[in-house]
Amino acid sequence: MVSSANPDLWSELGQPDLDETEACVALLKLNAEMFVAAPARDRDSIETFEALALGLLPKADHATLLDIARILGSCEDTPQSVRDTLSRMSADARVVLQRHAASKFNAADEKLLASMGGRLQLALRPGLDTTMAERILVLREAASEDALAANPAFNPALPAFATLVSRATDRPALAEILLAREDLSLLHEAQLYLTANDARRAHIRERVADAVAGRKATITFTTARHDADALLDAARCGDAARIEALLTASFGFPEQTQWRVLKLGRHRLLPLALKALDVPRREAIAIFLTLHPALSHPLSAIRTMVHEMRDASGPVALALIEAILGVRALSGKSVL
Repeated sequence: MVSSANPDLWSELGQPDLDETEACVALLKLNAEMFVAAPARDRDSIETFEALALGLLPKADHATLLDIARILGSCEDTPQSVRDTLSRMSADARVVLQRHAASKFNAADEKLLASMGGRLQLALRPGLDTTMAERILVLREAASEDALAANPAFNPALPAFATLVSRATDRPALAEILLAREDLSLLHEAQLYLTANDARRAHIRERVADAVAGRKATITFTTARHDADALLDAARCGDAARIEALLTASFGFPEQTQWRVLKLGRHRLLPLALKALDVPRREAIAIFLTLHPALSHPLSAIRTMVHEMRDASGPVALALIEAILGVRALSGKSVL
């Protein structure tokens, strides 16, 4: 790398009263400026800077993150991992990087964005960046979303990826593509639990159980007799809306929580909820039998519901519900 554009930083690093954090921040800024000012950057210098930046960014405060984003934003050789880390750690830094990314879109990319075939090409690009992904996602185009989900360059830590996972909860084909990835977080897997196959659901429950075991305080519920009776009465009337309202109140979820337990593909939410509320097995089966025929016929359907209650512990069921619905029980902190 070349000499720093700000040589005063060298003297700052030598100050005896400079603490470790300040020294790291100064070193980060110095190397960022040297990286951008270099007339040429080979693979070794890029990888060296990447390793140093990723090691020092967690020590930086908000102002420093913003400065680094401004320094590196216009440099095409800035590693994508560094851009992603800056975006994840600071919303303001993400905005700066997005502005730089938007300004460098060339005419060819703009033309590709105008057609489905072009968007598929961009969505599968190895050098996919956050801004491009967001410009594709805004169109809500199934084919492009599928391509993004299959692209290993699409970082799961980015907000745009969270948007894709959220959409996949209502689109099984997209969820299947995402579940084929090996880099999903536990939260992502839990959000896609309803779409996963039997083996993957078992794996997800095991991971959630490990996470719950490390939780300092686990919320537990015991359903009162009158609450169980209310659920049974609603089921006998086929009143799914009433059951969902009762569940929402029992968990302390926001009133606008969307359960949609009778929608195909979401039936497992009901046994998970009943297990989390510690509803006795006999009452739960009565609810499955009377709420809607789709829950109990054929025989394999009700067997599936009963097995779901058997296989998930109460805390695991609650954690899965929170992830799937995107809410928190009694305003508590999520374990995932």
